[in-house]
Amino acid sequence: MGPFDDGLDLCCGTGAGTRVLTGVCRRRVTGLDFSAGMLAVARERAGAAGPAVHWVRGDARALPFGAAFDLVVSFGAFGHFLPRELPGLFAGVRSVLRPGGRFAFPVVAPPPPGSAGYWALLGFDAAMRVRNALWRPPFVMYYRTFRLGDVRRELVRAGFRVGLHPLESFGRRPDGSPRVRLVVARAA
Repeated sequence: MGPFDDGLDLCCGTGAGTRVLTGVCRRRVTGLDFSAGMLAVARERAGAAGPAVHWVRGDARALPFGAAFDLVVSFGAFGHFLPRELPGLFAGVRSVLRPGGRFAFPVVAPPPPGSAGYWALLGFDAAMRVRNALWRPPFVMYYRTFRLGDVRRELVRAGFRVGLHPLESFGRRPDGSPRVRLVVARAA
């Protein structure tokens, strides 16, 4: 789909996605994360190859940029957002994209009901809810709240045209559906 001029790795963590962006962006790559500790690791791991990389500490729900990017990506961070936060999150991403810009991220198919993976995720989410009921501040990390149907609906509401692309290298489920899809939301 690229190359792109400027890219943003939303919730970049230790910078793995940022390194991916340096391969598809010609000018500038920005990694944004809420955690100063994660950004410190990302800075330490960053290489000098490719376009300039800028590290920004900030909240993905209040992005400190104008329409400065052609591509925004995120890898594995959406469990840190509650479903009610998606409209604002996606509207914010839309606001930092230039016309025709893209927001891309993978979505893993949920494990089948009754499988070991299903029960593991259900158990983890239940443990996090108990933890957050007992301790402050809460730590939001849920695996079962980022549902593709809800995500697609909220992206459309935020002004995106949404496409789904199977990532064949991750294989297919027994029913033939892809294990992982790449969501590509294009700013309308």
